[in-house]
Amino acid sequence: MDDVQQLGEMLRHYAESEVHKKQLFESQSAEWATRIGELFDQIQQWLAPVLAPHLLEVSREAYVASGPSAPVETSTFKTEKLSILIAGKPVDFVPDVMGVGGLISVAVTGFTGARVGSVSLVCLPPATSWQWRKTNGLKDPDTFAFDANFLAQQLQSLIPRDRS
Repeated sequence: MDDVQQLGEMLRHYAESEVHKKQLFESQSAEWATRIGELFDQIQQWLAPVLAPHLLEVSREAYVASGPSAPVETSTFKTEKLSILIAGKPVDFVPDVMGVGGLISVAVTGFTGARVGSVSLVCLPPATSWQWRKTNGLKDPDTFAFDANFLAQQLQSLIPRDRS
């Protein structure tokens, strides 16, 4: 095989791998958006029995996830964010750009009392369960299974206590 033929062969392999990468990215992106929608549907179902105007409200709005690798102007990660207003305190579930291997993470704001730290929900397909991750500084994150009771406990912590 001469160098020109080898160049042609290399280009063909490259084109095939790029098509494969694009297809994989598109299928993972679709899964990412579907899983976030299902998570938000589930949270709304869990909280439906206790919704009350001005006490507990849930809303969703269109959102484009962005990050260093996907600026908001060109991001293909179109989804929604979910907001909970409980006793006047906002809690937002904001999707991050899809990570390596289809990693799905949702930043959760409104819970961290410490100056450093964050809370997120994480799901790494093919797993279907979500985990609540609380990080604080450099130590390993605290990880909990995320379900209706766990969410309820977290939201209870935001309700002011009567100190009388």
